Amino acid sequence: MTNQMQREAFTRGFQNHWMMVEDGDIFEGASGKHSTKIGELKIGDVIEADAETFDPDNRIIWRLKSPKEGGWIYAPVRGPKTCTALTEDTYKLVQQGVTFYKVTGKKGTIVRKDKELDSEQVSIIPQNSLCHVIGEATLDSGKARFQINQPVEGWITQTQVKRWYIE
Repeated sequence: MTNQMQREAFTRGFQNHWMMVEDGDIFEGASGKHSTKIGELKIGDVIEADAETFDPDNRIIWRLKSPKEGGWIYAPVRGPKTCTALTEDTYKLVQQGVTFYKVTGKKGTIVRKDKELDSEQVSIIPQNSLCHVIGEATLDSGKARFQINQPVEGWITQTQVKRWYIE
């Protein structure tokens, strides 16, 4: 892989912002797994990288500007895909506080008008659909609910979705 190819991959994300597509570790130094683990990233987390280099195993590693400034993660350039480049539109959604979830319920998930479980049913979102979560609440019963605005507006149950990413 040439330096030009590395640079193109590094800058492909809008303003060097990327979204994690699998859980990953943050390391203290550029030697990656040969240095101390100082944090974790979860699927759907957004990172900003500001430098890249190689670890002792010749794998490309990026220095984070956020969320843990100065930490290092393995780049998605070679091997398993660890993150995906954000587009300008997706970056704007993230800046507005949107998080992305995938419907995991076998029969999909019911969308209700309000957070209460007895409120009017708006729709049923099929399994594997992507939802834009814009808020959350916990009912008196302890059940966690997410407010969504895509693909429809309303409230869904947290146990029917899992954190996800946009490609």
